[in-house]
Amino acid sequence: KAMLPAQSGRIVNISSRAGKVGLPNYSFYVASKFALEGMTASLAEELKDKNILVNTLSPGMVDTKSFPKPPGRKGVRSAESVEDGLFTILESGMTGHYLHVDELDEARGKGLDDSIAMKPIRENVFL
Repeated sequence: KAMLPAQSGRIVNISSRAGKVGLPNYSFYVASKFALEGMTASLAEELKDKNILVNTLSPGMVDTKSFPKPPGRKGVRSAESVEDGLFTILESGMTGHYLHVDELDEARGKGLDDSIAMKPIRENVFL
C-alpha cells in the first residue's frame, strides 16, 4: 500500500522455470508458479502507470538449509549467487518480465547485455 501514494516501487515475485513448463509429478507446484506468473503479468499492467514495476525472478536450484541439495549436483547455486539476478531486475526499469538466473549467467558468459535474459511474461497477441 505504501507504493501507491509514493507512485513508485518494485515488486519481485519468486517464481520457477516450473511456471513456464509442465513437470510430471509436480502438478500442484507447477500450477502455483503458472498462477504467480499470471498474477505478476496482471499487476505489471495494472501498476505500470503508477511507476510500480512488477517482475518475477527464478533463482534456479538453490542450496539452502531448508532444502539442501546433494554436493556436486549440476546447476545448484548458493543463495548469495541469486543476488545478481535480483539487482538486474531491480535496476532494469522493466515491468512484466521474467528472469531466470541461469539464463543471466549464460548471457553474461557470452558477453551479452543483461537485458537479453529479461523475457516478457505476457505473450505477443497472434495476428
